Amino acid sequence: MAGNGSTQTTADDILHESRITFKQWVILALCFCASMAEGFDIVIIAFTAPAITADWGISWDELGIVLSAGLFGMTLGAMLLSWVADVYGRRIVVSSTLVIAGVATCLVEFAETANQLAILRVVAGVALGVLVATLPPLVGEFSPGRHRTLIISSMLAGNSVGGVVGGFLVAATIADYGWQAIFVAAGAVTLVLGVLVMLLVPESIAFTIKRRPQSALDDVNRTLAYLGQAAIAELPLLNSDGPKESATVVSLLTPARRATTLLCWGAFFSGFLVVYFLSSWMPQVLTNGGLSQEKAIQATAVIPLGSIFGTVLIGWLARWVSLTRIIAVAFLISTGIMLLISAMMENIATLPFAMIWVLLFAIGIFLMGAFSNLYGVALTVYPVQVRSTGIGWSAGLGRAGAVISPLIAGWLIGIDVSLHALFIYFAAPALVAGLCVAFVRMRQLP
Repeated sequence: MAGNGSTQTTADDILHESRITFKQWVILALCFCASMAEGFDIVIIAFTAPAITADWGISWDELGIVLSAGLFGMTLGAMLLSWVADVYGRRIVVSSTLVIAGVATCLVEFAETANQLAILRVVAGVALGVLVATLPPLVGEFSPGRHRTLIISSMLAGNSVGGVVGGFLVAATIADYGWQAIFVAAGAVTLVLGVLVMLLVPESIAFTIKRRPQSALDDVNRTLAYLGQAAIAELPLLNSDGPKESATVVSLLTPARRATTLLCWGAFFSGFLVVYFLSSWMPQVLTNGGLSQEKAIQATAVIPLGSIFGTVLIGWLARWVSLTRIIAVAFLISTGIMLLISAMMENIATLPFAMIWVLLFAIGIFLMGAFSNLYGVALTVYPVQVRSTGIGWSAGLGRAGAVISPLIAGWLIGIDVSLHALFIYFAAPALVAGLCVAFVRMRQLP
């Protein structure tokens, strides 16, 4: 432990195992706000879509391109550029991606066509895709070991908080200020967060030790002093066997990592499939089932609320039970809830609204909570030198599921598949995600 200046066994364990200093709280709070900004940016286009359509008179096809542009950019950023954080550092990448996303979002004010808007959404999406892969490692590497999983879960819940808070703010202000002002305000906040990260967040200690510059010991002790933690006498020893590896997808598929990597990819892909079905189609499905548009929106709105509670709850429980075991059980429970909803869909308009609300809140707790904590699994199993790359590829390939999920649902509805069968089909990915996670061992790979 750093408190007595003894040599550490791993780069992740230099910080005090339980004490969190004021500066650490500041860093973690900034990262939570960054997660909120990313969560709001994901949904901002959906919240403003009706106003954009009314203002510009664009076609449904053009609107579809605009709606998918940000998600497409996030997929590219997470898969193709997440390695940057493993090479150049967490701090500079988190800061620069927030700045780029903020600028691109502010520039929506000057967009005059759907194509210009889509291009700006792709740029912001690429930056946020890299951010998604870099924030969990940064938070984890500034968190004490005893509370690391809970802190990461709380940070990930910021994504849902951003969506919920952002939705209320958009609803309250868009009529008075217009949809462009929403983008400018969101971009400005994201930009300011990027500047604050650059000014207030030092480079990750674990990253500095793994990169091992000549001044590594001085750099680490300078960071520890800034955080208010005790200095160390010498750096922990690193495993020097074998050649130094690069942060690429090839490094994730070495014999020692291949099985775990494929399981993580399967869990993320399956999770994104069912999550984005619910996020994209739930209001329409409930309306088709006979609920009024108002009630359908109100019912769907409780899913992210449940997600906030479930994400933090699972992280808290992981202090005593393996995170992968909790996630697997949560996915299994959510599969059961999906099947229960399936059995009720044909007569859902006759059910008490409170029952619908409770079921969807439970979906938020178990399904969304389990899904959010998949990032904690990837953070744990991948070593520092490929950590952002591992998370980026898991999230990037997973988002391919997010891209095709609404399309599959739309096709199934278009060929008159019953609402009862629709929920059975999308319960299957939740079960697959749980099975994939169940076979992941919660330990760092070599």
